Amino acid sequence: MNNKTALGLATLTVILNGFIGHFFAPNSIMLTPIVLTFTTSLVCFGTKDIKIISISALTYLFVGFNDILIKLYSGGRHDKEGLGWILLLLFIGLIPAFGILLTTIIRNKQEILTNKVIAVVIFVGLIAGHLLLFSNLGLGRYYWYEWNG
Repeated sequence: MNNKTALGLATLTVILNGFIGHFFAPNSIMLTPIVLTFTTSLVCFGTKDIKIISISALTYLFVGFNDILIKLYSGGRHDKEGLGWILLLLFIGLIPAFGILLTTIIRNKQEILTNKVIAVVIFVGLIAGHLLLFSNLGLGRYYWYEWNG
């Protein structure tokens, strides 16, 4: 599989999960661990000749994009209980995703140890920054066709 195919399929998966979340809520929240594992596998195992620092950043990109789409466009009440479920399933999905990323980083023989450490730190830092910046994203959101005003 070439890079364009793998990254395009990962992008399509996240966008499809966003559509599922909007029209068939709360299925996208429940599919989050599967989506994160699948997209991480595509980025880590489906791409060739990409530096591990870029793989780490791309993995975060798909995790963050999926999380933002769910928080903004999934149907439902957009309350703190829903945000808790989103966060729980995000962490459940991050466990295998981080394991896949670590496996890819450790097995890469062409990179030096410094780049491997930087790749891990970048992923963890981006996830931590994402959680800080977007922790309350989507709270109180409603759609015009749901409002009982």
